[in-house]
Amino acid sequence: MRSIPWPKRLSITTKLLLWCLALIVIFYATTTFLLLRIRDIVDVSGSVATAHHEIDSATQRMIRTLLSLEENRKRYEILKKDDYIQYMINDLAGFKETLDRVLERYPEYRERWKPLTEEFSIILSTDSGPESLVLPDKTVNSWITLLAESRQANQAETETQLHELNQAGRDAARMGFFGLMASITAGLAGSVLIAYRLNRSLSEVRRGIRDLAQGGEMKPVRVLSSDELGELARAFNSMTARLRQEEQMRSDFISMLSHEIRTPLTSIRESVELVADGVFGDLNERQLHFLEISKKEIQRLTSLLTRLMTVSSMEANDLKLRPEPLDAEIFTRSVIERIQPAATAKSIHITLRMPPAPCRALADFEHTQQVLLNLLGNAVKFSPTGSRITVSVEARDDRVVFCVRDEGRGIPEAEQAYVFRKYYREPSVRASVDGVGLGLSIAKRIVDAHGGEMWLTSEEGKGSCFCFSLPKVAELE
Repeated sequence: MRSIPWPKRLSITTKLLLWCLALIVIFYATTTFLLLRIRDIVDVSGSVATAHHEIDSATQRMIRTLLSLEENRKRYEILKKDDYIQYMINDLAGFKETLDRVLERYPEYRERWKPLTEEFSIILSTDSGPESLVLPDKTVNSWITLLAESRQANQAETETQLHELNQAGRDAARMGFFGLMASITAGLAGSVLIAYRLNRSLSEVRRGIRDLAQGGEMKPVRVLSSDELGELARAFNSMTARLRQEEQMRSDFISMLSHEIRTPLTSIRESVELVADGVFGDLNERQLHFLEISKKEIQRLTSLLTRLMTVSSMEANDLKLRPEPLDAEIFTRSVIERIQPAATAKSIHITLRMPPAPCRALADFEHTQQVLLNLLGNAVKFSPTGSRITVSVEARDDRVVFCVRDEGRGIPEAEQAYVFRKYYREPSVRASVDGVGLGLSIAKRIVDAHGGEMWLTSEEGKGSCFCFSLPKVAELE
């Protein structure tokens, strides 16, 4: 007989169905146990309510009949009236009727009441006249004693069963409570376990997607299950591997193209400078004007190539840092001096705010200078003429925080998550402002390489504030 192979992978639906089935089994097992216990309690209570009560009533009635028989016998012996004979006949008939009904319904009393039934049968079978029905005191008393003992034993058994019934009720209530608590605990524990496993797998995929959306490193996520979420994680890893491969190919192409362009561009720049310096003869004013334009465009292309090569170098993890203690005020003023001509050209005033006490950051001077220069360059580029730019430095615990605040148009909230991505430019400025969208990406990578953080706060119409933090030198040397 061919066996059905057990599936190696359990889907989420199958897991949920199995768990629901387990909960149903636990619920029905608890309910079945309670029903069985309740049925036992009902049987015992039925026995107490019918059998023992009936026997108790019957024995009590037979004892009263025997006492009535004894009283009529005594009256007959004193008064000698036949009426009392008839009373005794009626008492014996009632006694016989009750006795026969009890023995018929409860045969176990035949052995216990054997002396009574045998003597009673002999009396009824004697055909010597009504006087034979006058039973001696000894016989009646023995019957009453036997019936009283039976009644007392029945009452004791009734009390015992009532006690057992009470205990069984308590046990059923306790087991029902524990069963309910076990069912609830198992249900909650299983639900939490399933939710934890699903959420853990989903969190991995969510983290990978969030990192990818924010322009972070494209790392593979952990595959923590074999269900649909595991398949989703594997598909995500395949996608990121493909993206990394394409990104590497694009980076290699840009690096190759930059190197190929740099050499002829250098030759062009040197040729233009030689012509502008008059090496090949005197130039008129118009020729000098166009040569100046050519020099600016060559400088712009050189700057763009430098940025592209910097990005390629960072992506190849070729960023070499030489951290050293930097005086925050000297460092910041030196960068402001470099950007000051561009700010003056737009009548923009730059304000510096320093902390009361001097502070120093542990950073690579050249690369960190590039970070602050990029932020100040963007602030000047996007600020209106005659506005103000504020550069502030603040010491926070073990960090030194640098912030550049401008009075430009601000960045829409929906676009703020993408400003640090490579080649990204906010749609509203793509056509009006020159740039390739690499300055913030380069700055963030440099800050990340220092173990710092970079963030942005902005509001449309009220300007933007870019900040970054660097490790702080603990003590001044």
